[in-house]
Amino acid sequence: MQYWNTITNKVLFVALIGSFTTYNSFAQENSPYSRYGLGNIKSTENVANRGMGGISIADTNAQVSNPTNPATFAFLKLTSYQLAVEGTGVTIRNSSESNQTGSLVLSYINIGLPVTKHIGVSFGLMPQTRSRFEMQEIATISGISQVTYNYYGGGGTQKVYLGAAYKFSDYSFGLSTGYLFGNVVNSTDANFTDSLKIISSSVNSRVNVGDVFLQLGALMNKPLKEKYHIALGASYTLSQRVGAKKDTYWKSYRGSVASPTYEYSVDSIIEQKGKIIIPGKLSVGAMFSNSNYWKAGIDFVTSNWSNYRSFGEQDSTTNSWMLKVGGAITPDADAVGKTWKRITYRAGLYTGKDIFRFNSTNLPVMGGTIGFGYPIRRTMLSIGQINASLDIGKRGTTKNGLLSEGYTRFSLGFTFNDKWFIPRKYD
Repeated sequence: MQYWNTITNKVLFVALIGSFTTYNSFAQENSPYSRYGLGNIKSTENVANRGMGGISIADTNAQVSNPTNPATFAFLKLTSYQLAVEGTGVTIRNSSESNQTGSLVLSYINIGLPVTKHIGVSFGLMPQTRSRFEMQEIATISGISQVTYNYYGGGGTQKVYLGAAYKFSDYSFGLSTGYLFGNVVNSTDANFTDSLKIISSSVNSRVNVGDVFLQLGALMNKPLKEKYHIALGASYTLSQRVGAKKDTYWKSYRGSVASPTYEYSVDSIIEQKGKIIIPGKLSVGAMFSNSNYWKAGIDFVTSNWSNYRSFGEQDSTTNSWMLKVGGAITPDADAVGKTWKRITYRAGLYTGKDIFRFNSTNLPVMGGTIGFGYPIRRTMLSIGQINASLDIGKRGTTKNGLLSEGYTRFSLGFTFNDKWFIPRKYD
């Protein structure tokens, strides 16, 4: 790409063909920004919290495992089984064109349980980043004519975690650890006009990552007058120097890269060892609640993504932040025969700055959410809830030659609760 001087105004973005991924997803998805770093950052909140704008750091829900702050595990009163899926529709725009893509993925799966009156634990699988992109750039090279660059790839990272928390009085402290792993594929093809008789070239790389992570959490839940409570929480995920291996292949060819009439392998580097530095993340939050009737809160999340490095190289990342506000209301959790009164209604807003920066321009993020929780009673000792959330937002801008992504994300989660340990009253 060092040869060309002027890039034409036309840039085409083509949706990917649906394929199964690490999360068993079947998607027709294309997110050009996910070409950088390890991909787009995924939401890690459970569906109940997503409906409230994503607030979760100070949420002490006794029936739902909340991995965004491990200190909340100590507030579990029932064993919690959770599973969720999410579907996303995205409209990508530049200054002159637009394209629609989408995806359907497994969002998370986890289990949480109270071990004693003061200790709770949780374990599960959660996505961290996701990359899916395919795009084309038509460029002009001074004195040669036209060249077409194709960029495509994908992958992502996820983590398996195990966390525990201890509570005494109004305070709790938690720790979560586990293994972060995954891979990202990045390919670039350069195709010249046939009449020039210039051999096309292709560069393909695959980076595999895997290492241990550590997350700390703290929470204070103070009772106020009557049934009111105020909770203050904080969580910090430590910065990681993740072990990585990279395979890179260079080749020349004629025809198409999928079925070339001529192909020659120029060079390759196999299992190049290195480190990827993933920055730490700080989250703080507050929540005010009135027993099981209503709750409202605010979260602030920040991370120094300008410190991100991949094999010693910088990328188009910058420090990010997100401010979230939201709440929920349940008209009457104990109502009999009136289901609509036992449904939990949720809403929230968020705004912030994304981890990527291009052409000296930050990518703003903003959106709003609504959601609900539908209660299910199976037996006297077993209950559950179906949670759903709708997130409508926007990321990026069409200024300075960049892209904006308008998205609609629907999440559906299932929570089932059981009481495992029941003390005997009679022998």
